[in-house]
Amino acid sequence: MVKFDIKKIVNRLIDNLSDRSKDIILSRFGIGQDDYETLEAIGQRYGITRERVRQIEADALRHVKSPANEAVIKPVISVLADFLKARGGVMEEGLLKAEFAADHFETRPEPIKKYEGAVVMFLNLAGNFERTKEDEVFWPRWAVDGAAVKNQEGLAAHLTGHFKKEKKAVGFEELTGWAKKYNPGLNQETLKAYLASAKNIARNAFEEWGMSDWPEISPRGVRDKAYLVMKRVEKPMHFTEVASEINKTGFSERVALPQTVHNELIKDGRFVLVGRGLYALKDWGYEAGTVKDVITSVLSANGPLTREDVIKQVLAKRVVKPSTIILNLNGFKKKEGGRYHLA
Repeated sequence: MVKFDIKKIVNRLIDNLSDRSKDIILSRFGIGQDDYETLEAIGQRYGITRERVRQIEADALRHVKSPANEAVIKPVISVLADFLKARGGVMEEGLLKAEFAADHFETRPEPIKKYEGAVVMFLNLAGNFERTKEDEVFWPRWAVDGAAVKNQEGLAAHLTGHFKKEKKAVGFEELTGWAKKYNPGLNQETLKAYLASAKNIARNAFEEWGMSDWPEISPRGVRDKAYLVMKRVEKPMHFTEVASEINKTGFSERVALPQTVHNELIKDGRFVLVGRGLYALKDWGYEAGTVKDVITSVLSANGPLTREDVIKQVLAKRVVKPSTIILNLNGFKKKEGGRYHLA
Protein backbone atom coordinates (compact mmCIF):
# COMPACT_ATOMS: atom_id res chain seq x y z
CA MET A 1 0.00 0.00 0.00
CA VAL A 2 1.25 3.47 -0.92
CA LYS A 3 2.21 5.63 2.06
CA PHE A 4 2.90 9.36 1.88
CA ASP A 5 5.00 11.36 4.34
CA ILE A 6 2.23 13.93 4.47
CA LYS A 7 4.03 16.35 6.80
CA LYS A 8 6.96 16.52 4.42
CA ILE A 9 4.67 16.90 1.39
CA VAL A 10 2.59 19.68 2.93
CA ASN A 11 5.67 21.58 4.08
CA ARG A 12 7.13 21.41 0.59
CA LEU A 13 3.89 22.62 -1.02
CA ILE A 14 3.56 25.68 1.22
CA ASP A 15 7.28 26.43 1.51
CA ASN A 16 7.22 29.48 -0.80
CA LEU A 17 4.11 31.06 0.74
CA SER A 18 4.18 34.00 3.15
CA ASP A 19 3.85 33.18 6.84
CA ARG A 20 0.28 34.50 6.86
CA SER A 21 -0.71 32.47 3.79
CA LYS A 22 0.86 29.33 5.29
CA ASP A 23 -1.06 29.84 8.51
CA ILE A 24 -4.35 30.43 6.70
CA ILE A 25 -3.97 27.30 4.56
CA LEU A 26 -3.09 25.13 7.54
CA SER A 27 -5.85 26.65 9.65
CA ARG A 28 -8.57 26.40 7.00
CA PHE A 29 -7.95 22.70 6.43
CA GLY A 30 -7.01 21.93 10.03
CA ILE A 31 -3.63 20.49 9.04
CA GLY A 32 -1.31 19.84 11.99
CA GLN A 33 -3.99 20.87 14.48
CA ASP A 34 -7.09 19.45 16.15
CA ASP A 35 -9.66 21.03 13.82
CA TYR A 36 -10.07 23.52 11.01
CA GLU A 37 -10.86 27.21 11.60
CA THR A 38 -13.69 29.17 10.00
CA LEU A 39 -13.15 32.21 7.80
CA GLU A 40 -14.69 34.27 10.57
CA ALA A 41 -12.29 33.00 13.25
CA ILE A 42 -9.21 33.55 11.09
CA GLY A 43 -10.43 37.00 10.06
CA GLN A 44 -10.84 38.03 13.68
CA ARG A 45 -7.36 36.77 14.47
CA TYR A 46 -5.79 38.87 11.69
CA GLY A 47 -8.20 41.79 11.89
CA ILE A 48 -9.43 41.31 8.30
CA THR A 49 -12.76 40.41 6.71
CA ARG A 50 -14.03 36.91 5.90
CA GLU A 51 -13.85 37.76 2.22
CA ARG A 52 -10.24 38.82 2.52
CA VAL A 53 -9.39 35.52 4.21
CA ARG A 54 -11.13 33.70 1.37
CA GLN A 55 -9.09 35.65 -1.20
CA ILE A 56 -5.80 34.85 0.55
CA GLU A 57 -6.76 31.17 0.74
CA ALA A 58 -7.66 31.02 -2.96
CA ASP A 59 -4.47 32.81 -3.97
CA ALA A 60 -2.37 30.51 -1.77
CA LEU A 61 -3.95 27.40 -3.32
CA ARG A 62 -3.17 28.74 -6.81
CA HIS A 63 0.49 29.06 -5.84
CA VAL A 64 0.49 25.58 -4.28
CA LYS A 65 -0.99 24.18 -7.48
CA SER A 66 1.79 25.59 -9.63
CA PRO A 67 3.50 23.35 -12.25
CA ALA A 68 6.55 23.18 -9.99
CA ASN A 69 4.52 21.16 -7.47
CA GLU A 70 2.77 18.87 -9.95
CA ALA A 71 5.14 15.96 -9.33
CA VAL A 72 4.32 16.14 -5.61
CA ILE A 73 0.56 16.61 -5.92
CA LYS A 74 -0.26 14.21 -8.75
CA PRO A 75 0.64 10.90 -7.01
CA VAL A 76 -1.51 11.75 -3.97
CA ILE A 77 -4.49 12.74 -6.13
CA SER A 78 -4.14 9.57 -8.22
CA VAL A 79 -4.23 7.30 -5.15
CA LEU A 80 -7.08 9.36 -3.70
CA ALA A 81 -9.14 8.91 -6.89
CA ASP A 82 -8.56 5.14 -6.85
CA PHE A 83 -9.52 5.03 -3.16
CA LEU A 84 -12.83 6.79 -3.89
CA LYS A 85 -13.61 4.67 -6.95
CA ALA A 86 -13.08 1.47 -4.97
CA ARG A 87 -15.88 2.65 -2.65
CA GLY A 88 -18.41 3.51 -5.30
CA GLY A 89 -16.98 6.89 -6.22
CA VAL A 90 -18.55 8.89 -3.39
CA MET A 91 -17.95 9.13 0.36
CA GLU A 92 -19.01 11.22 3.33
CA GLU A 93 -16.34 13.84 3.95
CA GLY A 94 -15.43 12.85 7.52
CA LEU A 95 -15.18 9.16 6.69
CA LEU A 96 -13.11 9.84 3.57
CA LYS A 97 -10.65 11.99 5.53
CA ALA A 98 -10.27 9.49 8.35
CA GLU A 99 -9.98 6.32 6.26
CA PHE A 100 -7.70 7.71 3.55
CA ALA A 101 -5.37 9.32 6.08
CA ALA A 102 -5.23 6.12 8.13
CA ASP A 103 -4.42 4.03 5.05
CA HIS A 104 -2.04 6.33 3.17
CA PHE A 105 -0.52 8.98 5.47
CA GLU A 106 2.64 8.70 7.54
CA THR A 107 2.89 11.37 10.26
CA ARG A 108 5.18 10.02 12.99
CA PRO A 109 5.43 10.98 15.74
CA GLU A 110 2.29 13.17 15.47
CA PRO A 111 -1.22 11.62 15.40
CA ILE A 112 -2.58 10.95 11.91
CA LYS A 113 -5.86 12.61 12.90
CA LYS A 114 -4.15 16.01 12.90
CA TYR A 115 -3.41 15.58 9.20
CA GLU A 116 -6.79 14.31 7.99
CA GLY A 117 -7.53 17.82 6.73
CA ALA A 118 -4.80 17.42 4.13
CA VAL A 119 -7.14 15.03 2.30
CA VAL A 120 -9.61 17.87 1.71
CA MET A 121 -6.78 20.13 0.61
CA PHE A 122 -5.78 17.64 -2.10
CA LEU A 123 -9.40 17.22 -3.17
CA ASN A 124 -9.50 20.99 -3.70
CA LEU A 125 -6.15 21.02 -5.48
CA ALA A 126 -7.31 18.31 -7.91
CA GLY A 127 -10.18 20.45 -9.10
CA ASN A 128 -12.10 17.55 -10.69
CA PHE A 129 -13.74 16.06 -7.59
CA GLU A 130 -17.30 17.14 -6.76
CA ARG A 131 -18.33 18.23 -3.27
CA THR A 132 -22.02 18.00 -2.35
CA LYS A 133 -23.06 20.14 0.60
CA GLU A 134 -24.92 18.74 3.58
CA ASP A 135 -28.72 18.71 3.24
CA GLU A 136 -31.67 17.11 5.05
CA VAL A 137 -30.91 13.63 3.68
CA PHE A 138 -27.11 13.44 3.28
CA TRP A 139 -23.96 14.53 5.06
CA PRO A 140 -21.36 16.49 3.02
CA ARG A 141 -19.81 14.23 0.36
CA TRP A 142 -16.98 14.11 -2.14
CA ALA A 143 -17.40 12.25 -5.43
CA VAL A 144 -15.42 11.43 -8.54
CA ASP A 145 -18.36 12.57 -10.67
CA GLY A 146 -22.10 13.29 -10.69
CA ALA A 147 -22.96 9.74 -11.78
CA ALA A 148 -21.56 8.33 -8.54
CA VAL A 149 -23.71 10.75 -6.55
CA LYS A 150 -26.85 9.70 -8.47
CA ASN A 151 -26.06 6.02 -7.89
CA GLN A 152 -25.70 6.60 -4.18
CA GLU A 153 -28.87 8.64 -3.89
CA GLY A 154 -30.79 6.04 -5.90
CA LEU A 155 -29.61 3.26 -3.62
CA ALA A 156 -30.47 5.26 -0.49
CA ALA A 157 -34.01 5.83 -1.81
CA HIS A 158 -34.30 2.12 -2.66
CA LEU A 159 -33.25 1.04 0.85
CA THR A 160 -35.48 3.63 2.50
CA GLY A 161 -38.43 2.20 0.57
CA HIS A 162 -37.57 -1.30 1.81
CA PHE A 163 -37.38 -0.16 5.44
CA LYS A 164 -40.72 1.64 5.23
CA LYS A 165 -42.31 -1.45 3.72
CA GLU A 166 -40.77 -4.06 6.04
CA LYS A 167 -40.90 -1.88 9.18
CA LYS A 168 -38.06 -3.80 10.82
CA ALA A 169 -34.34 -3.48 11.53
CA VAL A 170 -32.09 -5.95 9.70
CA GLY A 171 -28.55 -7.22 9.82
CA PHE A 172 -25.93 -6.16 7.30
CA GLU A 173 -26.24 -9.40 5.31
CA GLU A 174 -29.96 -8.90 4.70
CA LEU A 175 -29.39 -5.24 3.94
CA THR A 176 -26.77 -6.23 1.36
CA GLY A 177 -29.39 -8.45 -0.27
CA TRP A 178 -31.79 -5.51 -0.55
CA ALA A 179 -29.02 -3.33 -2.00
CA LYS A 180 -28.07 -5.90 -4.64
CA LYS A 181 -31.61 -5.90 -5.97
CA TYR A 182 -30.93 -2.28 -6.94
CA ASN A 183 -27.32 -2.81 -8.04
CA PRO A 184 -26.25 -6.49 -8.46
CA GLY A 185 -22.57 -5.54 -8.76
CA LEU A 186 -22.45 -3.64 -5.47
CA ASN A 187 -19.67 -4.68 -3.08
CA GLN A 188 -19.70 -4.32 0.70
CA GLU A 189 -17.08 -1.55 0.75
CA THR A 190 -19.25 0.57 -1.55
CA LEU A 191 -22.40 -0.17 0.45
CA LYS A 192 -20.73 0.83 3.73
CA ALA A 193 -19.44 4.04 2.18
CA TYR A 194 -22.85 4.87 0.74
CA LEU A 195 -24.60 4.20 4.07
CA ALA A 196 -22.19 6.47 5.95
CA SER A 197 -23.40 9.40 3.83
CA ALA A 198 -27.13 8.90 4.47
CA LYS A 199 -28.65 10.65 7.46
CA ASN A 200 -31.91 8.70 7.51
CA ILE A 201 -30.34 5.22 7.60
CA ALA A 202 -28.28 4.12 10.60
CA ARG A 203 -27.29 1.13 12.70
CA ASN A 204 -27.82 0.47 16.39
CA ALA A 205 -25.52 -0.91 19.06
CA PHE A 206 -26.35 -4.46 17.95
CA GLU A 207 -25.23 -3.89 14.33
CA GLU A 208 -28.80 -3.81 13.04
CA TRP A 209 -29.75 -1.32 10.33
CA GLY A 210 -32.92 0.72 9.99
CA MET A 211 -34.31 4.23 9.77
CA SER A 212 -32.34 6.57 11.99
CA ASP A 213 -35.48 7.93 13.68
CA TRP A 214 -36.67 4.47 14.79
CA PRO A 215 -36.43 3.95 18.58
CA GLU A 216 -34.79 0.56 18.04
CA ILE A 217 -32.05 2.19 15.97
CA SER A 218 -31.57 5.45 17.87
CA PRO A 219 -33.02 4.87 21.37
CA ARG A 220 -33.56 8.22 23.04
CA GLY A 221 -34.29 7.26 26.62
CA VAL A 222 -34.31 4.44 29.16
CA ARG A 223 -37.59 3.02 27.86
CA ASP A 224 -36.37 2.68 24.27
CA LYS A 225 -33.06 1.19 25.42
CA ALA A 226 -34.86 -1.30 27.66
CA TYR A 227 -37.17 -2.30 24.80
CA LEU A 228 -34.22 -2.90 22.48
CA VAL A 229 -32.33 -4.94 25.09
CA MET A 230 -35.33 -7.11 25.99
CA LYS A 231 -36.22 -7.66 22.35
CA ARG A 232 -32.79 -9.19 21.83
CA VAL A 233 -32.81 -11.30 25.02
CA GLU A 234 -36.31 -12.63 24.14
CA LYS A 235 -37.32 -13.52 27.67
CA PRO A 236 -38.69 -11.76 30.77
CA MET A 237 -36.04 -9.88 32.75
CA HIS A 238 -35.80 -8.39 36.22
CA PHE A 239 -35.46 -4.61 36.09
CA THR A 240 -31.97 -4.87 37.62
CA GLU A 241 -30.95 -7.17 34.74
CA VAL A 242 -32.40 -4.72 32.23
CA ALA A 243 -30.35 -1.89 33.75
CA SER A 244 -27.22 -4.05 33.67
CA GLU A 245 -27.71 -4.95 29.99
CA ILE A 246 -28.32 -1.31 29.04
CA ASN A 247 -25.04 -0.34 30.67
CA LYS A 248 -23.13 -3.25 29.09
CA THR A 249 -24.36 -2.31 25.64
CA GLY A 250 -22.91 1.17 25.98
CA PHE A 251 -25.67 3.21 24.38
CA SER A 252 -24.15 6.25 26.07
CA GLU A 253 -21.85 7.23 28.92
CA ARG A 254 -24.86 7.89 31.13
CA VAL A 255 -25.41 5.02 33.59
CA ALA A 256 -28.89 3.48 33.76
CA LEU A 257 -29.89 3.06 37.42
CA PRO A 258 -32.06 0.04 38.33
CA GLN A 259 -34.71 2.09 40.13
CA THR A 260 -34.94 4.51 37.21
CA VAL A 261 -35.44 1.58 34.84
CA HIS A 262 -38.15 0.14 37.13
CA ASN A 263 -39.98 3.47 37.26
CA GLU A 264 -39.84 3.96 33.49
CA LEU A 265 -41.01 0.45 32.60
CA ILE A 266 -44.08 0.77 34.83
CA LYS A 267 -45.21 3.82 32.82
CA ASP A 268 -44.69 2.33 29.34
CA GLY A 269 -47.41 0.21 27.73
CA ARG A 270 -44.86 -1.84 25.79
CA PHE A 271 -43.85 -3.60 29.02
CA VAL A 272 -45.83 -5.89 31.32
CA LEU A 273 -45.00 -6.61 34.96
CA VAL A 274 -45.22 -10.41 35.04
CA GLY A 275 -43.63 -11.15 38.40
CA ARG A 276 -41.85 -9.46 41.27
CA GLY A 277 -39.74 -6.87 39.49
CA LEU A 278 -39.92 -9.08 36.37
CA TYR A 279 -40.91 -7.50 33.07
CA ALA A 280 -41.82 -8.88 29.65
CA LEU A 281 -42.78 -7.26 26.37
CA LYS A 282 -46.49 -7.00 25.65
CA ASP A 283 -45.66 -8.08 22.08
CA TRP A 284 -44.82 -11.52 23.43
CA GLY A 285 -48.44 -12.09 24.56
CA TYR A 286 -47.95 -11.36 28.25
CA GLU A 287 -50.82 -9.69 30.11
CA ALA A 288 -50.91 -7.27 33.00
CA GLY A 289 -53.13 -7.73 36.06
CA THR A 290 -53.43 -10.26 38.85
CA VAL A 291 -53.26 -14.00 38.30
CA LYS A 292 -57.04 -14.08 38.72
CA ASP A 293 -57.37 -11.43 35.99
CA VAL A 294 -55.25 -13.52 33.62
CA ILE A 295 -57.27 -16.69 34.35
CA THR A 296 -60.44 -14.75 33.60
CA SER A 297 -58.95 -13.56 30.32
CA VAL A 298 -57.88 -17.10 29.37
CA LEU A 299 -61.30 -18.61 30.10
CA SER A 300 -63.05 -15.76 28.32
CA ALA A 301 -61.00 -16.36 25.18
CA ASN A 302 -61.02 -20.17 25.19
CA GLY A 303 -64.13 -21.32 27.03
CA PRO A 304 -64.08 -24.08 29.66
CA LEU A 305 -60.62 -25.58 30.22
CA THR A 306 -59.07 -28.30 32.35
CA ARG A 307 -56.82 -27.31 35.20
CA GLU A 308 -53.75 -28.36 33.19
CA ASP A 309 -54.83 -26.25 30.20
CA VAL A 310 -55.50 -23.22 32.39
CA ILE A 311 -52.04 -23.54 33.94
CA LYS A 312 -50.44 -23.86 30.51
CA GLN A 313 -52.29 -20.82 29.13
CA VAL A 314 -51.58 -18.63 32.16
CA LEU A 315 -47.88 -19.52 32.20
CA ALA A 316 -47.68 -18.27 28.61
CA LYS A 317 -48.85 -14.87 29.82
CA ARG A 318 -47.36 -14.54 33.31
CA VAL A 319 -44.27 -15.73 35.19
CA VAL A 320 -45.81 -17.40 38.23
CA LYS A 321 -45.71 -20.74 40.06
CA PRO A 322 -48.30 -23.36 39.02
CA SER A 323 -49.34 -23.63 42.68
CA THR A 324 -50.32 -19.93 42.63
CA ILE A 325 -52.53 -20.55 39.59
CA ILE A 326 -54.16 -23.56 41.27
CA LEU A 327 -54.85 -21.46 44.37
CA ASN A 328 -56.53 -18.76 42.31
CA LEU A 329 -58.65 -21.34 40.46
CA ASN A 330 -60.58 -21.87 43.69
CA GLY A 331 -62.54 -18.75 42.80
CA PHE A 332 -63.82 -20.29 39.56
CA LYS A 333 -66.56 -22.85 39.01
CA LYS A 334 -66.10 -26.32 37.57
CA LYS A 335 -68.29 -27.98 35.00
CA GLU A 336 -68.82 -31.67 34.66
CA GLY A 337 -65.58 -33.24 33.50
CA GLY A 338 -63.55 -31.00 35.78
CA ARG A 339 -63.32 -28.03 33.38
CA TYR A 340 -63.22 -24.52 34.77
CA HIS A 341 -65.46 -21.79 33.38
CA LEU A 342 -66.62 -18.27 34.02
CA ALA A 343 -69.73 -17.88 36.16
